[in-house]
Amino acid sequence: MRSFKLLLLLLLTTPALHAQFTGRGSITFTRTVNMRLSMQLEASEDFKNSSYFKEQIKKTPTNYPTYFKMSFNEKSSKYFFDKAGETSSGMFWDSKVASENTVIQDFEHNKLTAQKEIYEKNYIINDSLPKYQWKMHDEVREIAGYQCRKATTIIHDSVVVVAYYTDQILISSGPESFGGLPGMILGLAIPRLYTTWFATKVTDVELTEQEIKKIKKGKTVDFKTLMKEIEPSLKDWGNWGHATLWRATF
Repeated sequence: MRSFKLLLLLLLTTPALHAQFTGRGSITFTRTVNMRLSMQLEASEDFKNSSYFKEQIKKTPTNYPTYFKMSFNEKSSKYFFDKAGETSSGMFWDSKVASENTVIQDFEHNKLTAQKEIYEKNYIINDSLPKYQWKMHDEVREIAGYQCRKATTIIHDSVVVVAYYTDQILISSGPESFGGLPGMILGLAIPRLYTTWFATKVTDVELTEQEIKKIKKGKTVDFKTLMKEIEPSLKDWGNWGHATLWRATF
């Protein structure tokens, strides 16, 4: 009888423990770019038809992963590049613009600080937290053991962003500068950039200061100034220029 009561207690408490709300901890994200589709999107028509392009795209891995970590609490979240995945030696396409960012979201002061490297120039972005206009959807999926609800928004007038957030993590944040939902974003996709971010591990232990990558020195700008500085050099580069601008400014 005692064993039956103990088993019943375990069955009743295990779901409750899993559903408990988290206000601090750390997350590991995998960012994946479909390199072949990205290359085809960004290359000019003439280049895509060349024998050189066709040969190089065969050597390029379909997916290119990079890994990020985030430490978060009630006051802030700190998202930073951890390591790159293995790549093919034949890969020649450069989609590394602003691909190893560090982003700090300061909830107390509504402030964002981000480090982005754009063509070997290091920028430090100081601005207010972006305000995204999210639309909620009924779709739910499980990510890293958490039930996540779908939401969508649009950036740069026409670029759709799909997010999956959980209200079991009370912090309104996510990869890069994304946030503003009633919980943590554990899944993110930007279809036009063939890029996704998904959490693979969530713990309730924050990272130490020694584990968090520090922001380097660079040119200090806000998002508006950054766009003014890089947009003129990209406007004549078609799809490649658009994609580069989008990557640099979220």
